[in-house]
Amino acid sequence: MTNSLTVLAGLSVALMMFHIMADVIGKYVFHYPVPSTAEVVANYYMIASVFLILAYVEAKGSAISVDLIYDNVGPAAQRVMCKVGQIGTLIFYMGLGWFSWDVAMRAFRINETVDGLWRVTVWPAKYMLPLGLALACLVLLIKIFAGDRVRLVETTTQIHSH
Repeated sequence: MTNSLTVLAGLSVALMMFHIMADVIGKYVFHYPVPSTAEVVANYYMIASVFLILAYVEAKGSAISVDLIYDNVGPAAQRVMCKVGQIGTLIFYMGLGWFSWDVAMRAFRINETVDGLWRVTVWPAKYMLPLGLALACLVLLIKIFAGDRVRLVETTTQIHSH
């Protein structure tokens, strides 16, 4: 699931690039920009590229960290620091996920849109936040309780020779 959402996040970045490129070419070459580009980019592509990849980042252990103290303590203290960090991140993601679910449900109930040159329906994009955060929470729960016994993301590539 994390890999699938990562692919979707990557596709959203590619689509954002092509959409903006089409808008710029349309604006400066044909004097007709792609309508509502800013609204689609801000409400779909950016949200997908940030929140759909969170679970993969957590599974791989690729989140940004400051290791100033961590590198200067022993392995037992490092394990405790990792667990405290994972629990703190889990609490933060759960709170943000709870809040974003409420926002998504309200947006659905009112059929939320934003106005640009065209009216853009944005409520479906609101569900990307709680989806990405929920999966990141699941990954963190697995890491907190299973620890090193579970490999969530394959980090090495094996080359088979024939």
